[in-house]
Amino acid sequence: MAVALIFSLAVGISQCGRREGSGVEKNTDTNTSAYPVTDAGEGAKYRALNYSTTKAVWLSQFDMMPIYTDGGAQRDIADYTARVTRVVENIKSLGMNTVIIQLRPNGDSIYPSELYPTSKYLTGAYGREGDYDAFDIFLGIAHRAGLSVHAWVNPLRCMSESEMSAVSLRYDIRRWYAEENGRYIVTVSDVCYLNPAYAEVRSLICDGVGEILEKYAVDGIHIDDYFYPTTEENFDTEAYSEYVGSGGILSLADFRREQINTLVRDIYATVKNENHTVLFGVSPGGNTDRNYNELYADVAKWCANEGYIDYLCPQVYFGFEHESRPFDKVCEEFADMIKTDSIDLIIGMTLGKAYGGYSGEVDVWAGTGAREWIENRDILRRSLEYIQTMENCQGAAFFSYQYFFDTQSGLSTQHTSEECSELIPVLKKM
Repeated sequence: MAVALIFSLAVGISQCGRREGSGVEKNTDTNTSAYPVTDAGEGAKYRALNYSTTKAVWLSQFDMMPIYTDGGAQRDIADYTARVTRVVENIKSLGMNTVIIQLRPNGDSIYPSELYPTSKYLTGAYGREGDYDAFDIFLGIAHRAGLSVHAWVNPLRCMSESEMSAVSLRYDIRRWYAEENGRYIVTVSDVCYLNPAYAEVRSLICDGVGEILEKYAVDGIHIDDYFYPTTEENFDTEAYSEYVGSGGILSLADFRREQINTLVRDIYATVKNENHTVLFGVSPGGNTDRNYNELYADVAKWCANEGYIDYLCPQVYFGFEHESRPFDKVCEEFADMIKTDSIDLIIGMTLGKAYGGYSGEVDVWAGTGAREWIENRDILRRSLEYIQTMENCQGAAFFSYQYFFDTQSGLSTQHTSEECSELIPVLKKM
């Protein structure tokens, strides 16, 4: 009886995840959406749910894999639904109002896709199809709880070469690996990456974003910091040679930055053409020099001009005593990049450092602040208080769920319990 009831609930809730007839409206409490619909196109059948103050948690593929699978296979739908319900309840208990869930970790898909193969994180291995739409169920439960749901996409990184062999040739990435290897698909340290220098590649990425928006009533599209995987010239020698041969004058570094600029701009246009109420945000790494010179991500350009992003969510995964990148200085560095009122700043933080500090793990890149996370249990609370003093900061996001709760039991994680006891009361009042 209980199993049948949960299955019935799953089917009913899953329909709430669909755009048509979802019934999800703009939040009407004091944290109401800061993004009113002013010029929504015909595709705007769903009014996205977003908050003027964002309190988000990242749900990575590693957080969710134990929820999706059991013994190397997809869980029974009733078991999965019960576990997702617990995840959502836990997130709400923290005072969060937004979840950023990974849907495309490695050139694959957590949802049933015509464009990308089903992810191993969902079914246990590549080459398998899901028995049910796990994301549809998650989305319905999260929306019923009042959570804004942002679909997290990794645009360039794909699976390993050995895993690629298990992918069907019906997918572009597999055919490109077979026919355009080294051109559209490039391997770096046994991991395959899409090359953004080609319009066909950027179109696949944008079509994948469009597919999510067509299938589901998500409230945002979110990409993180995986841009170019290497500074080696051989990653895109052919594309750059063709560019120079046609009269191009940009250096290789500027050429690569322009490819990423174009990709980000194209994703933004894809989102807005489908539904103007849905947000598009980027979460770059916290090292601005590395972003620009190694990943070829011109974050400052995106922040100074309209048409790239709706929000910036930098990963400021540092303590206040970090020798070269202290938390407060890095926050202000990113805040100074934003030159238009159309872009919000949401500061990304991590509980991972607190988790490691509990076990005596030294922050090896922090220089004189290497022991900060070992010797303190209130860093995130102070970080949250600090961003509330900033003139133009609209919230925070935390990496990741598994540092708040054990993914199997759903119980609070012991390693971060002291840090959370300081953080959560401030988060709830925010």
